[in-house]
Parts: sequence; C-alpha cells; structure tokens
Amino acid sequence: MKLPPYISIITITVFALSLVPAYFGAQASNGTAKGEEAHALLEWKSGLDNCSQALLSSWQGDNPCTWRGIGCDGSGSVSELNLTNMRLQGSLSKLNFTALSNLISLNLSANSFYGPIPPSIGNLSKLSTLSIFNNSLSGTIPLEIGKLSRLSILYLDGNRLHGTIPEEIGMLHSLLNLTLYDNHLAGQIPTSMGNLSNLTFLALGQNNLVGSVPREIYTLSSLKFLSLRMNKLTGSIPSSIGNLSSLKVLNFQSNHLAGPVPQEIGRLKSLAKLTLSSNNFSGPIPVSIGNLTALTLLDLTSNNLSSSIPEEVGTLRHLKELRLSENSLNGSIPRSIGKLVNLSALSLHYNHLSGFIPDEMNNLRTLRHITMGENELVGRLPDNICRGGLLENFTAPNNHFNGHLPKSLKNCSTLSRIRLEGNRLTGNLTEDLGAYPNLKYIDLSFNQFHGELSLKWGCSHKLTSLRISSNNISGGIHPMIGNMAQLRVLDLSSNYITGQIPKELRRLTSLLELDFHDNKISGTIPPEIGHLSTLDKLNLGGNKFGGSIPPQLGQCRSLWNLNLSNNEIRASIPSEIGNLQFLRDLDLSHNFLAGKIPRSIGKLTTLEVLNLSQNRLSGFIPQSFNNMWELVSVNISHNDLEGPIPNIEAFRDAPYSAVASNKAGLCGVVAGLKKCSERTSSEKGNKFMIPVILSLVSFILLTSLFIGVILLACQRAKRAEQDSLEAQAQGDAFTIWGYDGKLVYENIIKATEGFDSKYCVGEGGYGVVYKANLCDNQAFAVKKIHVPHDEISGLMSLEREATALANIRHRNIVELYGYCFHPRHSFLVYDFMERGSLRRALSDDEMTMEFDWARRASVIKGVADALCYMHHDCSPPWIHRDITSNNVLLDGDYEAHVSDFGTARLVKPDSSNWTSLVGTLGYMAPGITR
Repeated sequence: MKLPPYISIITITVFALSLVPAYFGAQASNGTAKGEEAHALLEWKSGLDNCSQALLSSWQGDNPCTWRGIGCDGSGSVSELNLTNMRLQGSLSKLNFTALSNLISLNLSANSFYGPIPPSIGNLSKLSTLSIFNNSLSGTIPLEIGKLSRLSILYLDGNRLHGTIPEEIGMLHSLLNLTLYDNHLAGQIPTSMGNLSNLTFLALGQNNLVGSVPREIYTLSSLKFLSLRMNKLTGSIPSSIGNLSSLKVLNFQSNHLAGPVPQEIGRLKSLAKLTLSSNNFSGPIPVSIGNLTALTLLDLTSNNLSSSIPEEVGTLRHLKELRLSENSLNGSIPRSIGKLVNLSALSLHYNHLSGFIPDEMNNLRTLRHITMGENELVGRLPDNICRGGLLENFTAPNNHFNGHLPKSLKNCSTLSRIRLEGNRLTGNLTEDLGAYPNLKYIDLSFNQFHGELSLKWGCSHKLTSLRISSNNISGGIHPMIGNMAQLRVLDLSSNYITGQIPKELRRLTSLLELDFHDNKISGTIPPEIGHLSTLDKLNLGGNKFGGSIPPQLGQCRSLWNLNLSNNEIRASIPSEIGNLQFLRDLDLSHNFLAGKIPRSIGKLTTLEVLNLSQNRLSGFIPQSFNNMWELVSVNISHNDLEGPIPNIEAFRDAPYSAVASNKAGLCGVVAGLKKCSERTSSEKGNKFMIPVILSLVSFILLTSLFIGVILLACQRAKRAEQDSLEAQAQGDAFTIWGYDGKLVYENIIKATEGFDSKYCVGEGGYGVVYKANLCDNQAFAVKKIHVPHDEISGLMSLEREATALANIRHRNIVELYGYCFHPRHSFLVYDFMERGSLRRALSDDEMTMEFDWARRASVIKGVADALCYMHHDCSPPWIHRDITSNNVLLDGDYEAHVSDFGTARLVKPDSSNWTSLVGTLGYMAPGITR
C-alpha cells in the first residue's frame, strides 16, 4: 500500500530529529576526550625539568594536534607521541596513560627519562609501537605490559631496567621486534617467548641473564635476528637450531655456552653473520659450515675448538671476516682459504696451527687485517700478502718463520701495524722496508735482521711504538729519529748500534719508554734527555757511556725505572736523582761512580729495587735511607762504604753478598756483618766533631753572657705571652697551636689523664683514638700511635697519615689540626666525629633506625667525593688503600668523613702502580688475596 506523501515527510523528519541528540552527544564526548588528552600532556610537561619545558614551548592551548611531536587521528584524538632525541629529562610517573587511550605509537627514545615504567601503560590497548630505548629508566618491566595485545614493536634497550623478564611478555602475539639489550635484567629467559610466533627480531644482549636458552626460542621460525650476547647463559646449542631457517644474524658472543657446535647449524642457509665467540664450545668446527654460502662473518674466537680448519670453509665465497683465534685448532691452514676472494680480515692467532702458509693466500687481494701469531707455523711469509695494496694490520709473532720479509711489504704504504717479533726472519732492513706514512706500531724484535736503521722511518709521523730489539742492527742512530713526534716506545736494545745518542731525541716529548741497553753506544748521556718529562722507563745499561750522570735526569719526574748499569760512568751520583719521586727501580751498578751516596736518595720513598754495586762509592750510608719503607731489594756490594747499615726490612732480609766487599767498618743488621757498637756508629762523627767543638768553645763563652742578658729580658715577655695564650685557649684550643705546641701537648695529656682508657673511643691497627675536651664545647680526636709495640710501623703510619692529611683539604676528609713526635707519646689531633664510625651506625639498633636511606646515600656520595678528590684533584694523587666501615666517620649531621690514612700512599699518574699488600681482609679486592 502506498503511503501518502505527508506521512513519508513526517517519518523522515522524526528520524532526523532523533539523530540530533546523538550527534551533539558524540561531539561533546569527543571534545571532552580532547580536553583530557591536552590536560594529561600539559600535566606531564609541568613535571619535566625547566629545559625540557622550554623545548616543548609549543604545548599550549587545548588542541594538542598542533603541538610538537603530537600526531592525531581523523577524529582529532592523539594517536602518536614522538619526542625522540629531544634531550628531555624527567619521569613518566606523571603521564596519565589512561587519558591517551587512542595512542597507537609512543616514541620517547634517546632522551634522559628516569624512574620506572608506570604499570598504567598497560591501559594503552591500541598501542602498536612502544619505543623508549636509550634513556635512564629503572625498576622492573611492569607485568601490565602483557595487556598490549596489539603491540608489534617494543624497544626498551639502553636503560637501567632490572629484575626478570616477565612471563606476560609471551602474551604479545602480534610482536615483531623486541629489544631489551643493555639493561640490568637477570634471571632466566621466559619460556613464554615461544608463543611469539610472529617475532622476527629478538635482542636480549648485555644483561645478566642466566640458565640455558629455552628450547621454545628455537621454534620461532620467523626469526631473522637473534642476539643473546654478553650474558651468563649456560648449556649447549641444541640440534633444533636448524629450525630457524629465516635467521640472518645469530650472536651468542660472551656467554658460558659449551658443548659442540651442532652440524644442524649448516641448515641456516640465509645466515649472513654467525658469532659464537668467547664461550666454551669444544670439538671440531662442523663441516656443514660450508653450506652457509651467504655468510659474510664467521667469528668463533675464544673457545676450546679443536681439530683442523675444515676445507669446506673455502666454499664461503661471500665471507669478509674469518675469526678463529684463541682456540686449540691444529693442523695446517687449508689451501681452500685462497678461494675467499672477498676476505678482508683473517684471524688465526693463539692456536696450535703448524706447517707452511699455502701459496694460495697470495690470491687474497682484499686483505686488510691478518693475524697468525702464537702458532707453530714455519717457512716463508707469502710474498704477495699485500698484493691488493690494502693491508693495514700484519701480525705473525712468535712462530718459526724464516727467510726475508714479503716483497710486497716494501711498497705497502697502507700498513699501520706490523708485528713479526719472535721468528727467525732475516734480511737487510735498510733495503727490505719502505716508507710507511700510516704506520703506528712496528715490532721486529727477536729475529736475525741486519742493516741499519732506515732513514725512511722519519716519514712515519704517526708511529707510536718502534721495537727492533735483539737483532743484528748496526750503525748509528740518525737524527731523523726526532721527526717521529708521536713516539711513545723506542726499543733498540740488544743490537750492535754505535755512535752517540743524537740531541734531536729531545723532540720526542711524548716518549714513555726508551731502551738502548746492550749496544755499543758511546759518548756521554745527553742532558737533553731531561726534556722527556713523560718518560717512565729509561734503560741505557750495557753500553760504553762515559762522563757523568747529567743532573737534568732529575727533571724526568715520571720515571719509575732507571738503569745506567754496565757503563763507564764516572764522577758522583747527582743529588737531583732524589727528585724522581715515583722511581721504583734504580740500577747504577758496574760503573766507576765515586764519592758519597747523596742524602737525596732517601727521598725516593717509593723505591723497591736499588743496585749501587761494583762502583767506588765511599763514606757512610745516609740516615735518610731509613725512610725507604718500600725498598724490597738492595745491593751495595763492591764499594768502599763504611758505618752502620740502615735498619729497614730490605737490609734486614738482604744476603751477605748484597753488602760484601766494602770497608771493614761496614756493620749492622745484615747476616754476616759485625754488629755496630755505640762507638762504631759515632766514630765518624767524633773524628770530625772534636776539632769543631774546640773551635766553638771560645765563641760560646764570649756569647753566653750576651745570651743570658737576652734570656732574662725575654722571660718576663714570655710569661705575659703564656698568660695570654692560656686565656685564648679557654675560647679556642687550637688558636694557640701555631704559637706553643708544648702547651697544647700538656693540655692533651691533662684532658685525657695521660691517655686513660676511659677516654678511648676506638682502636685501629696502629693506634688508639681518644676523645679530648680541651675546653668547653670543643672536643678533638687524638690518635695515639702504638710506638712501643711496633716502632717502625707505627711511626711510618703516623708519618704517612700526617703527610697525607697535611696536603689534603676536603669537606669529606677529616681535618688534621696537628701532630706530635715525642719520646713518650706520638699522636695526631683531628676533628672529633660525634656519630663515630659507619660500622657503628650500621650495627647499633637505635642509630640504624635514624640512619635512613637518604642519609646512607649521602654517605656513599660523600665517600665517593672524597676518593674522587684524592684520585683526581690532588697533585700528585693519593690512594687510601684501606676504605672500610671503620675508617668512615660520621659527624652530627651524618655527613661522611674519610679517616685513617696510615696506609695511604702517593700514586704516579699515567702509569701502573705496584704496592705491597695492605688493607683490611674482607674489604680488599678478592683477586689480590689469593
């Protein structure tokens, strides 16, 4: 039945009117949602630091779609937040993820966001991309991450996340890329990852993951990239590895994986990079490796692989890097390696390879790096090893190679590193080597080369290390040596070099090691050596140097090893040698040195080895030798020395041969020498002092009357001054320290009642600490040294501590007010710390409650600041060597102050430093107590 026209019009009108409320309701709802999004983002912005807020200056108003880094969908709702690499700083805790329910992509990477990932991130149900890599996020990965069912990309690498990887991550069935590497994640890899069947990219490296790799991982047939490098994974690689047929990159480097490399790995036909280095894999390299024809990198370095290198390696025609070093591979190098025409790096060092290098290696024109050192290889080196003119690194040390250097090396100008030491190579270096403008390191030591030092090396301006020791090199040292301004090491020892050291050597101002020993160099030691201020090792022994030791050597203040032995050096030892404060080994033996041993030698408090034997030294050994506490070995034999031997450990432990063939008057603590009588020890003094005393008697008599008058006049003034000082002491005890130490000493004895035990507040290895109240509201800590118990160690401890604290000023290091050397009492006086030691604060129940985490963090920072100051801001630096909870004191505000510097010592910058074992067991590094 046909309706009348007016009925149709009424029906349409009614329907249209019914849609009006829905339309305006939707518009109102959309406007409300946009307002919530804008409010949430502005609220988060307000929590960022000021600089970050300035970078987001466009975030104003109520329309976020126009703001920087914001993307919106068709309805005007925020769907994308991309603030990558904007140097923003703040936390995510104030970001209301619930208000951003339409977010599809969240990218906050490469900023400085910190704090945890909020669990509310799980409310972003539409999220497809979550990228927050390279920030400083901490805490654990929230379990709510498993709610993001649409997530396809999850990048959380490069943060500080800890805890375990949650099993809930296996609920992300849409996930394609997952990167969690470079965090602090621990525990095992969750088996639920086997549910991520669409996963193509998985990177979990550089964490602390343990256990075996779940077998479920090997079911992810879509995987193209799998990296678990630098963890603590154990177990073996199962045969199911062959299921990962799409894999292009496999990296298990630096774990604890063991067992054989399975043959099934040869089924990964798409594999381009295979890295299994630094594990415990054993057995042979599987021959199926030859099936990986797409391979460009094969790295099996640092394992326990054995047997020979399979010939099948030669089928890997796309291979660019073959790294098999640090294994137990044996047999010869396969000829098939010559087929790897794209090879740029070949690493075979530290194996048991033997035999000849195959001639086919002459075909490798793209080689840039080749290392074959520490094997049993024989024969000649390949003549055309630099056929392509690209070779940069050629190292084959400690084999049995003979014959001449490869002919192609002469014109191989790309070379930057050559190491061929420890072989039987021959030839004339003047003719066989060319000019190498890019050369940085060369070592040809322990071969049979002859000829002279090539003038062409003057063109090697980048050279940092030149070693040609133990060869048959002759001729002189050309002045061109001064052109190699970047040289750090110059070792020409054990050759037949003649002539003199050129003055141009002074231009090598970066030199650290200079070794010319065992040659035939003559002349005098050039004073220009004093310009080499960075030098830490100088060995000129076993030559024909004459003349005297130049005083300018005292300017080489970085020296720790000085050897001038077995020369023809005359005159006396210059006192400037005492300026070498970091010297540990001094050998001046087998010369013609005469005169007395200078007192300044006693300033070498870090010296460990001293050899002055076979000279013509005379007189007494200086008393200053008693300060050489670090001395371990000493030899002063075959001289004309007399008098008492210093009473230090090095002499007490020395054999008789170390002091033999001196004058009969030499006496003391060495076994085999006569004991020193009181007369013997003062004989020399009496010989010279008697005439001096006689000459002074008349002068003393004439001046005594004058002095008496002066003393009488001063007595009244001193009494007045004493009264004034005592009055001052009632206000501030140490205002008088610089005026009358005797008065302070007496006050300390009085305040502690002669160091009565009731004032004792602590005890250390070398002393007891007392609390001394010298006046009202002014307390001091007095550390009394155990001198009667161990005089040498105790006084050494006091001297070290006084020296250290006298040169150190820092708010987190106790302040030294003064010290006292006295026959009865030797002590130090410094700040009294009300809270005592850190150990007390951690063990006392009441103090523990007050010692909250904020204060503990402040203590850690304070100790770190103090050590940083000692190590980097002091010149020269100091090391404490006994940081324990007993040696960190707390003041009334729980601020940390490092104390007890009895084992502290100076450190030589930019060099290795050896010390005797000191410190407290349990606080020392475990490795040094084994």
